[in-house]
Amino acid sequence: MKRKIFREDIIKAGRDLMFVNGYYATGIKEITSSVNIPKGSFYNHFSNKEEFGLEVLKDYSLSGLEYLKNVLITSGGSPLKRLDVFYSGIIEYQNNIAKCKLGCIMGNFSLELGDVNEAFREVLDEEFNEYEAIFTECLKEAQEKEEIRKDLDVDLLGAFLLNSWHGALLRMKSTGTTKPLEDFKTFVFQQLSN
Repeated sequence: MKRKIFREDIIKAGRDLMFVNGYYATGIKEITSSVNIPKGSFYNHFSNKEEFGLEVLKDYSLSGLEYLKNVLITSGGSPLKRLDVFYSGIIEYQNNIAKCKLGCIMGNFSLELGDVNEAFREVLDEEFNEYEAIFTECLKEAQEKEEIRKDLDVDLLGAFLLNSWHGALLRMKSTGTTKPLEDFKTFVFQQLSN
């Protein structure tokens, strides 16, 4: 008996394919073939590829936000140590599992779609703002615990961490090494140290 394919299965398959190939280079036929359903079944769940791509983006962002909140906010301990754990974990993942090829699907979609598709641009901006708020919350706690200087603008610093990290991810893909990520982390922690 065939297993029933759910909307979430199609989103996960599409996310995996789009992560590697990008939005434009991933066709609906590839997605449906990867979950072994007819192309028409895709349209039972999504009206078009754009709607599907937006769902992929939101799904990816939601899981990333949950991970980020867990590591930076709810895990307890020193806020700077939590930042270190977050960055170290991503560096390890990129080096050992992703082999410096995947980056971040939000960054990938920003490059591919952010300036040509308003719907994607708006969702990307909203999602990045949520990520930035989590970094800022962690930094505020670090400031309250006197782990970082009181004169630092934590809102600006939160934006800097998010934006610069994504630049380092982009550079990682062009170098094929995690050195840009490691350089980012080293520089940030040198600057944050009291």
